[in-house]
Amino acid sequence: MSAQDRKSTRLESDQFISYRLYDSENRVCDEGMAKTKDISKTGVAVENRTPMEVGSKIDLTIALSEDLVNITGIVRNSEKMDDIFNIGIEFSEISEDELSKIAKEFPELVK
Repeated sequence: MSAQDRKSTRLESDQFISYRLYDSENRVCDEGMAKTKDISKTGVAVENRTPMEVGSKIDLTIALSEDLVNITGIVRNSEKMDDIFNIGIEFSEISEDELSKIAKEFPELVK
């Protein structure tokens, strides 16, 4: 997907996240830590050492400089690059409060 095809502007990001990944029967199948590559109002790209199945539900906690943001998303793509997976996650449930925390950290996203 090119930058022109994206719904929202993405900004480079380097935050730690904790995640809980669910299988097709809504059972936790993996949990761990990863690192963000970029972020937007509608999603985030992360780097992780383990793959994530496209279409899986994922709960994220993103550590910003002053806040923790809790978001539910859907894994939209996963690509292996050497020994790291680049994973695209679309936010499916995000409150206005959580979105305002992201905007406080990345004001360019709301311009």
